[in-house]
Amino acid sequence: MTDAAAASGGSRTALRFGRVPIAAALVLGLTLFAIAYWRGGVLDLPPVPGGVTVETAGVQKVGLMRERARALESLVNGAAVNGTGLEDDLPLAKAAEGLAALRRAEGESGLQKIREALSAVPDDLVIGNAYRMAVLTLRRSTLANGASRQTFAEHLPAYLEGESVATLERLYREHPSREAGFQLAMAWVDEVLLSPTSDGRVVAGLASMKLLDEVLAKDPYYLPAICSRGIGYLNPPARVDFIPAWKKTLRPSPDAASRALALCVAIGREVGGGSPEMAGMQALNLGDAYAKEGQPQRARSWWQIAQNASRDAALLEAVRRRYTWQDDDLVDRLEAEREAGMADLDHPLTDLSLMWR
Repeated sequence: MTDAAAASGGSRTALRFGRVPIAAALVLGLTLFAIAYWRGGVLDLPPVPGGVTVETAGVQKVGLMRERARALESLVNGAAVNGTGLEDDLPLAKAAEGLAALRRAEGESGLQKIREALSAVPDDLVIGNAYRMAVLTLRRSTLANGASRQTFAEHLPAYLEGESVATLERLYREHPSREAGFQLAMAWVDEVLLSPTSDGRVVAGLASMKLLDEVLAKDPYYLPAICSRGIGYLNPPARVDFIPAWKKTLRPSPDAASRALALCVAIGREVGGGSPEMAGMQALNLGDAYAKEGQPQRARSWWQIAQNASRDAALLEAVRRRYTWQDDDLVDRLEAEREAGMADLDHPLTDLSLMWR
């Protein structure tokens, strides 16, 4: 063997075996990153106290909520729910009757049946969500048929006036649980989505944030309320006339959105229980918060995590759009994106079914 051949063979051998420590280092690095990531160190997730459980976080019944939502849809469609354990669930059956009535365009009687069902189980997020979404759909239909958004209230039939807030306020007074309070806060956000005036949106937005604060004062790690409060800080556009009043009342810190949403993600990772779609949306929202707060690289890290968390087509498309944004127009593009999301009543951001889908 010539010296050149030996040298060549040695080089190939060195190259081949030299890859081993490089690959090992890469694997080790990724492993350490994964450990740090799950603990929150690399991406600065806040620590979660040891006493936080699926019960305190309010996600212990996600599986049951999923089954109840499926059973509710089956009942509405006239199918049996034998073998589900929900055959004798009278509130669920009553809610199904109401939803079926709504499909027959019996608005007033349909809502009354769902209202009666919810009164029997005021903590039930599935029935409560069904009620709010039904009201939202009926009010949206009224809005579409009205001559002008500014005269929206004039077109509302009497049975829709003040709903869903009026019903959920009554239930919360009678049964002041975190679930009832949270549902009422979401009803106020529904008002934000539907209000024709900026003043109306301010009043409704502040009412929702006040209720979320009230719920969290009693249950500081109630995950749905933490996430919703973070989105409440994130969604108000930075350049509209109601922001001074909003800031004067709430006095949020500049990083209020990312702090709340980071805690939301941290608790979700600690206790589990949510759907992949929910995990993906939490990561997307946290990335949006960092983008709005002037941290584009951290924002893109969380958008990447959102992309990897779920195969939901709408979520993946939302991430792809964000990848096209440049740093110099990031905030403008983000605010346009989130304003469009708030206006999309085909997929209301207050629809809690994301929790259990």
